[in-house]
Amino acid sequence: MSTPFRRLPAQFVGPHARWVRPLAIAVCCAYPALNHAAAALDEPRWAALGIALVAWAFATGWLSALVATLVAASALALVLWLAAHFPGMLLYVPPVAINLALCALFARTLRQGCEPLVSRFARMARGGQLAPDLARYTRNLTRAWVGFFVFMAAISATLAVTGPLATWSLFSNILNYFLVVLFFILEYAYRRVRYRHHPHASPWQMIRRLRNFKVIPGSHGQAVE
Repeated sequence: MSTPFRRLPAQFVGPHARWVRPLAIAVCCAYPALNHAAAALDEPRWAALGIALVAWAFATGWLSALVATLVAASALALVLWLAAHFPGMLLYVPPVAINLALCALFARTLRQGCEPLVSRFARMARGGQLAPDLARYTRNLTRAWVGFFVFMAAISATLAVTGPLATWSLFSNILNYFLVVLFFILEYAYRRVRYRHHPHASPWQMIRRLRNFKVIPGSHGQAVE
């Protein structure tokens, strides 16, 4: 029987993970700042540096230090070439691609036979049990996240084509991420009030429970209707 959660490889749950996770978070936070700097300073190499750092941080989590460094060096060489020949692509494409990737991450769990991503998180936070009303709510919330990321990608792409660079960068590299955090906060507050008859983990508790599990299981999870 398949289980809805699979533990990460040993390198993510041992001492190595103590610095990989904070590093990955720091790098992911630094990327939009570097991309914004690239737009503001008209220097696409800042964006190239941000992409290479992200590649290195994620590769370090799965590969040896030497291989991860080679991956990052290869990524840096590629994005520096793009910065020299196609600077617009280097600036405009990643923010749209990030939103579409997150959209796909949520959307693929809405397929028949799969458990929605937010339902999986909620079930894990409750020790493997999820009440029917919360199952319906979390399925709809997964759909809401899909729509949110599609909307963010559409705005970023539209501004890239029609808006000034400064406006596009302000939205894609700053406001986009602020709106993600705002969505989390507002949804959490609503859920605590609307479903106050159910226990709810704090955001910190949820992060601690999620850190050793894959976001997407290797096999189909339980379907929740």
